[in-house]
Amino acid sequence: MPEAAIARLIEGRAEGILLMHGFSGSPLEMVPLAEALGEAGWTVAIARLAGHDSPRMLAGATAEDWVRSGAAAYAALRRRCGRAAVVGLSMGGAVGLVLAPELRPAAVVAISTPVRMKRLIARASRIAARVVPYVPVLMKLGPRERGMRPYRSPARRIPLRAAAEVERLLEMMRRALQRVRAPVLVVQGRRDWIIPRESGPEIAAATRGSLLWLPRSGHVATLDRDRRVLYREVTGFLRRHLDRTEGGDGPAG
Repeated sequence: MPEAAIARLIEGRAEGILLMHGFSGSPLEMVPLAEALGEAGWTVAIARLAGHDSPRMLAGATAEDWVRSGAAAYAALRRRCGRAAVVGLSMGGAVGLVLAPELRPAAVVAISTPVRMKRLIARASRIAARVVPYVPVLMKLGPRERGMRPYRSPARRIPLRAAAEVERLLEMMRRALQRVRAPVLVVQGRRDWIIPRESGPEIAAATRGSLLWLPRSGHVATLDRDRRVLYREVTGFLRRHLDRTEGGDGPAG
């Protein structure tokens, strides 16, 4: 059932928002943002992207699997809501941008989304995957504040072979960018060393979207020091586009 792709749902009014987590992440990292958007009155769903139940399952997941699971979660949300927007963190933002030309959401928010993998990281992953199938998570990417730590991903190992699928997903995203017609907000942390620095500007330029820099945030910006700024700006952006009575209505899936 498509509803299985939704890990958490906050019931609200007729407009809905689908949140999607990052690679090797968890729906948990989207919970505080979901609660902030739920307080604004919208129906909010958090997707669980394919393979993210365990490292072993993630090792067998493909870029197409991630896109299909995002589409299934969006379809389940649209059965509840007349209009919907998509908000994704990192890989989740890439999935949202891949889906946008076909699903025509009312708006798209891409947070910490890479335009491509860093060359050194991509090359090292391809070489290491031949002999080391998994690597331990030696350093958590946040959050810095103790109150946000319960929301970080519980993943302890990352399958290196899945890095090639992330590269494929980003290739799909780059091909889709010029066909995105929904309003787009791109958000990037100034302290995000995981993704290329040019990611936000390139995605915003290709989609004719807006770009928001978070001066104190790293990669998992939903849990970082500028999170309240992020919640406020995303809420304001969605009020302008999701709550409008005209345009942006895509197929219900």
